[in-house]
Amino acid sequence: MSVDEIEKQARYLAKDNREVEPTISNVYWFPSETEVRLVELTTQIPKSDDNRVHPFYFRSSKKPKLPYPSAIAMIRPDELNKLKLPEGWGTWKDAKEIGNAN
Repeated sequence: MSVDEIEKQARYLAKDNREVEPTISNVYWFPSETEVRLVELTTQIPKSDDNRVHPFYFRSSKKPKLPYPSAIAMIRPDELNKLKLPEGWGTWKDAKEIGNAN
């Protein structure tokens, strides 16, 4: 796996998720050599009750654009840079914005 290939999948998922859920204002990717790691911002979910990011995990797929496993979390915009990230994701400074509503 290469980070470039995983970034391609991350961008595809970010675009696809924003099309399905237009309330997603921004998408942040946390580079990894093993899986896609995304945090999506939306006001349509409740605030975290434990100050942590909780991603949903998805296996890789035989579909052409989804060959790598992924972890996707949704948080509120006001929680950006405040919640504790999952172990191994790095810090908020490692995040790269790959999708926004503007």
